[in-house]
Amino acid sequence: MADFFDVQVITLIDLRSDQYGLLISDLAEIICEVFSEPPWNESFSAPRITFGLGFEMMRKNAILVIARHKKEGHLIGYILGQELVVESDDPRDQTFFKISGGYALDFLANNNQRTFYVGGLGVRSKYRRLGVAEQLSTTLISELRRHKFDYRIGRTDLQAYGMRKLYSKQGFKELPVHDINYPERSDWLLSLN
Repeated sequence: MADFFDVQVITLIDLRSDQYGLLISDLAEIICEVFSEPPWNESFSAPRITFGLGFEMMRKNAILVIARHKKEGHLIGYILGQELVVESDDPRDQTFFKISGGYALDFLANNNQRTFYVGGLGVRSKYRRLGVAEQLSTTLISELRRHKFDYRIGRTDLQAYGMRKLYSKQGFKELPVHDINYPERSDWLLSLN
């Protein structure tokens, strides 16, 4: 791990104990920065992100991993996701259909196998290409193995070259499944067994 940052798994309890909301505020800043850039070009507002993060952390088996600058104390990156299910009556649960717009990924739940989906990974621009995203992903993978997940899946844009390179480096395989709603995105799968 690089010597200028620490990585930590954050729980919903940790977020609730953050009296001043500094963690959520830092996360919202990173998300707004990262997803305003190409290829995403989103214009999220910090209040919308703040609300959404609370909701994301209440999803089934949500896990948030953060990278914090050792000296300055602020967040420099994060990875966030949750367990996928085939179907659920709980609107917070994320389903394979919701993330892909179809049923092509449902096979990942065969034989009660568990799949974890990462909906967001971001690093502040001045800390990119320094191993932060790789360490966040590696820490999450270790955590998923500890929790007995079978797969880790992610989706990224075909033009997100850095993310695609990281997926390849970490042993993910690009699936021949494209998001029905966003055909310029593809899914990447890592077997955790």
